[in-house]
Amino acid sequence: MHIGEYVVGGVATYVNELVSYQRDRFEVYVLMSDYNSAKDFDLEPERILRYSYKRSPRHFLSAMRQIHQAIRQIEPDIIHVHSSFAGMLARGLFFFTRRKASIFYCSHGWSFLMDTKPLRKKAYFMIEKILELKTDFIVNISKYEMQQSIRVGMSPAKSRFVYSGLRDRKPEQRERGERTPVLLPQHEDSEQNASMIKLLFVGRYDRQKGLDLLLDVFRQYPVLQQHIQLYIIGDRVLEQNEWTFTDNMIRLGWVNNAEIDHYYEQCDAIIMPSRWEGLPLVALEAMKNRKPVIASNRSSLPELVTHGVNGYIFELEQLEGLKDILLQLDKSTLVAMGEAGRQLYKEKFSSDRMNEEFVSLYYEARNVEVSFQTAVTAPASRLEISKRNGD
Repeated sequence: MHIGEYVVGGVATYVNELVSYQRDRFEVYVLMSDYNSAKDFDLEPERILRYSYKRSPRHFLSAMRQIHQAIRQIEPDIIHVHSSFAGMLARGLFFFTRRKASIFYCSHGWSFLMDTKPLRKKAYFMIEKILELKTDFIVNISKYEMQQSIRVGMSPAKSRFVYSGLRDRKPEQRERGERTPVLLPQHEDSEQNASMIKLLFVGRYDRQKGLDLLLDVFRQYPVLQQHIQLYIIGDRVLEQNEWTFTDNMIRLGWVNNAEIDHYYEQCDAIIMPSRWEGLPLVALEAMKNRKPVIASNRSSLPELVTHGVNGYIFELEQLEGLKDILLQLDKSTLVAMGEAGRQLYKEKFSSDRMNEEFVSLYYEARNVEVSFQTAVTAPASRLEISKRNGD
């Protein structure tokens, strides 16, 4: 059973990658808030459960009761919890009720590693440390997250590391991509349009994603506006800041996830000026689509991008360095870097690789001596682990 709070965006993509693989092997359910959660999952509708909830302390107890009822009804062998608030709601239950399931928890980006006030970081850590008592496996989505969380005091014995993964586009999807149904707006001057570098930013307009820093670079160095066309997918979510865009920027708003690959394939590179990240799926989507990534040197991004190989890394505090990188971008070099990124995606960030690791961890959690081949060759009505253990 996968449990989330607001299962949307990257978390929704991650959960869908898991359930679409697991549905043929186990009896899988997803439980999430009925508010601000995605609608489409590769799972039978009757196995997609929702609880009434909005993010507010006055809704916490009600949400916990609803989650408890669902757990009692389904009696899962594995409970896999996604994100901090869901981690608090679901794991908090087990300080007051008995549990039979093995508990997996993935924060999808530790709150105590965010770029925020020290006192707030300490409070976030203390909450996670207490909830760790009711957790069997803590899943980190990058080496950086695992190393840093253990450094500040999370349990090494419970910590595991599994890179996120994405399914590749099917051959017929790639063929259809040659007749792209979605076309990016172009510059009026066709000759200038052919020579301009097309960069793509994908994400929320907020402090974490660093869009404000990117806008600052283009304002401080107007020469960039003659060299680069910046496409921006995303919009405000929570912050109500005023955003000032230059003439070389085209805002596309949020786009249909089913069409996102078509936007990637029409750009020369992806840019990620993030202040912090867990393991950003945007970077994986870029590599999957043979696009290099220009990223800040924060959090897990240097794990994904090797400077000069499959993209560029810049110092977040030195915007002049980013300007220098942007001015020297060359289309043929970017194509070669994109191919290197594609190879890295196939080696490290495929959905099958991620799912195989999770299946092995699930069986490890239930103490079942079984090979991976045995675990996945036939569908199971539930994990069938209790039966195999003789319970």
